[in-house]
Amino acid sequence: MAMRITTKMMQNTSLRNLNVNKQHQEQLTNQMATGKKITRPSDDPVTAIRALKLNASLDKIDQYYERNAKDARSWLDLTDKAIDTVAGILSADSGMTQLINQAANDYNQNKDITSIVKDLVSLAEEYYSVGNADSAGRSLFTGYRTDLPLTFIADKTETYKITEQFTNLDMDKMTFVGTGCLKELNEGNFNDPANDTTEYDVTTNDIYRFRLAYNDLDGVDQKDDKHGSTHVPVITFEYGEFSKETGKPVNTTKYSTENGTIQVCKEANEDAYMKVVNDPDAVIYIASTGELLLGSKVKETVAGLTHDTELRISYEKSNWKKGDLDPVHYFYAEREHDIQERWLEYNENFLKDPTASGKQIIEYDIGNNQTIRVNTTADELFTHDVGRDIDELNRMVEDSSTIQANLKVIEELIDSGKYEGDELKKLELEQAALKKADTYCHDKVKNRLGELLTNFSGYLENVNNATTNCGSRGSCLTLIENRLATSQTNYKELVSENEDADYAELTVQLSSVKMTYEAALSSISYVMQTSLLDYIR
Repeated sequence: MAMRITTKMMQNTSLRNLNVNKQHQEQLTNQMATGKKITRPSDDPVTAIRALKLNASLDKIDQYYERNAKDARSWLDLTDKAIDTVAGILSADSGMTQLINQAANDYNQNKDITSIVKDLVSLAEEYYSVGNADSAGRSLFTGYRTDLPLTFIADKTETYKITEQFTNLDMDKMTFVGTGCLKELNEGNFNDPANDTTEYDVTTNDIYRFRLAYNDLDGVDQKDDKHGSTHVPVITFEYGEFSKETGKPVNTTKYSTENGTIQVCKEANEDAYMKVVNDPDAVIYIASTGELLLGSKVKETVAGLTHDTELRISYEKSNWKKGDLDPVHYFYAEREHDIQERWLEYNENFLKDPTASGKQIIEYDIGNNQTIRVNTTADELFTHDVGRDIDELNRMVEDSSTIQANLKVIEELIDSGKYEGDELKKLELEQAALKKADTYCHDKVKNRLGELLTNFSGYLENVNNATTNCGSRGSCLTLIENRLATSQTNYKELVSENEDADYAELTVQLSSVKMTYEAALSSISYVMQTSLLDYIR
């Protein structure tokens, strides 16, 4: 059966074909304008799905490379510079180790050593101030507590309950020079019978101790309102078995100021040290130096423990000075809340497992299932011992200087010719005692300087380890950055191939479409001018 084709049908078909052509032209024009193959998912679902996957992968790489890796690089670079500064402060070339080596020179007098110690004190302050370095307001060395500086930046009154954990390997030996009343001698009292000290009274004694991180603990200068008497801080020295579940004592030996088994001496004077020399069962805390001294029997008991036996010394401290290391970065500590009536706990895991490092490691995601550590923790680089060592050396030099000054006074009195008989004999006995004490004190300082060279060699080794670790992380990060850069380039090329339009091809297609459109328009215009009657004729 023949189908009748009317003029109207031909017109509609021609217009529809024109519209299709025009839509194709519009699509090509949009691609030319946007540079993209598709503007909506419906244009090409396969390309759209592939684009989503590729862009998601590229976004991740951009996050790792442009943000995480750069932030990690900034953190590592700042840490490396801070470690370099610490290395310079402690160095054997121009830092504290060099000064200690200089002070150990046999030709140095006490005044020379005193001058060097002043420089050491200044460098120790600088050493701790480096610990407050930050990256965009985040402290570099304080683990997760990036909002807290390493040291107190101003004098502060805030109560902390602190527990320091030791083993018997941390017990050290010090030499105490007993000088009787020689430090108090002067022209006005040399003849006082109360100041009788001969060279036989000048002794050296080995004393064993634990040196705490802090001194001047709570309670020493406080008054009891009821009795009006000065009371001592609550210090507990405990060793033995502690629960791994709760961290509490299970089977321990305990010394405490509460039960009187620990005596407290406010100042590091002759009586304080001689108490532990004369009483083998004594445990003495010296408030001004933060030393816990052990009598010979107690020392033998502690030395006989296995090296994995935990020893704890607990105390409270409220008064903090600028530059003091914040205990929350080193020990189990409880801090009294400023407003709420409760205590905030820090590092509670230390009590349950003293062998755990407890390090607060900060890691950055820099790839799928790939992280890199960026931080160096405070305990790897900053130790309380640096400051304690210098403070102790300073006290030794002061004691030696005092003995030398008093010896000079006594010698001047003898040379003056004003004294004779018993007075002159007394001066000569005191001169002999002072010379012996001067020799002992000088030897003590020299020996301590030698020990400090060993100690600071250990501190420098820690710094070198920190430098190596930080450098290896930086090198690892560089390799990862290179890989991420390559991945980023590859994915950008894949995204471009999938999404970006080919301008050369578009130009050819658009020209072809335009020519087709113009030709079709010309033909249709001719068709529109004729009718069916024209064809019948």
